[in-house]
Amino acid sequence: MTTTWHILGPGAIGSLFGCYLQQAGFGVHLIGRNGGGPQTIELVESDIITRHQFEEAPPDQPISHLLVTVKAQQTLAAIEAVRPRLAPQPRILLLQNGMGAWEAVAERLRGAILLLGTTTEGANRPAPNRVIHAGSGETYIGALETRHQTEAEALCRQWANLPLTLAADPNIHGRLWRKLAINCAINPLTAIYDCPNGDLLQNPHALAQMEAVCTEVEAVMTQVLGEETRGLFTLAKSVAAQTGNNISSMLQDVRKQRTTEIDFITGYLLEQAHRLGLACPSNQALLNQVKQM
Repeated sequence: MTTTWHILGPGAIGSLFGCYLQQAGFGVHLIGRNGGGPQTIELVESDIITRHQFEEAPPDQPISHLLVTVKAQQTLAAIEAVRPRLAPQPRILLLQNGMGAWEAVAERLRGAILLLGTTTEGANRPAPNRVIHAGSGETYIGALETRHQTEAEALCRQWANLPLTLAADPNIHGRLWRKLAINCAINPLTAIYDCPNGDLLQNPHALAQMEAVCTEVEAVMTQVLGEETRGLFTLAKSVAAQTGNNISSMLQDVRKQRTTEIDFITGYLLEQAHRLGLACPSNQALLNQVKQM
């Protein structure tokens, strides 16, 4: 029997994964802000365009496999909207920026098998029905609870025919922390200075702030992960250079006057720092500035 995936939040990444899952033979239904009506998406890869038609899900069809790609701050509301349709023990994969949303989901859905993912696939959506695959990356999946790691491994086997570099990671928590650290170092500063990632490297004041942020993040990560964390400032500068023309999602939200993910990036870091009794004044200052924008 073919597995059917429901995708909650078919933005750029959600739509990309939806197209890939459909190409691999899975049933796919998209659930956007206006429900799960039929939708056509054009997937652009280099000079090749493929059209994917997604049908509306039957209203009485239980959701057994759910891919969540909404922004972190939208997660709970989005989950609550589909909660009546969830199967008794659904497989739910959260593929988002930031950290902390899964804790609230786990509290609400105690019977669910929660998987966490992170991807560096590049995608953008210039129009609601058009997705451009901007660059290949790597995708890692792990379990929120160790006892469910076999489910992450099974999912990677299930997705083996998708055109992704995909692997199960038993230390997904550490991988997500490293991604969070880079987001803390870059995203708030791009929002404050209203610039692409790479422009931070030409701004001495921004670089000084980035270095201070990285020092604080290293102290928190060392305590949380139980291993010394170093070299974050160098890594953050390297990522900013590699993604020089990129407009961070946080800056995009600020420009469009939308709520940002700051509470699930810098805010999450500060929550963990407070729990550990560590002061992070540089990160606190950035959080305050972004929330006032």
